[in-house]
Amino acid sequence: MQPFERAKTLLGDEFFVGVVKKQREGYISLILNSAEDDVETRERSIVKIRALDEFMATLESISKEGEILKKRLKFF
Repeated sequence: MQPFERAKTLLGDEFFVGVVKKQREGYISLILNSAEDDVETRERSIVKIRALDEFMATLESISKEGEILKKRLKFF
């Protein structure tokens, strides 16, 4: 199985996507429920949200490689 196929499989897996979504929501909850002076917790949560977003964007990018290859082959 090609990497782009594996990435598509992960992105299509409801459990996997649900876990990522719950994790993101947990970090948002930490931000919203943090004390006014708890800047460190908010900053760490923001970094973790960005990391999750980058991870998912990377998977989406990898999953589109198959489509790019097909278009490239049609061009030549």
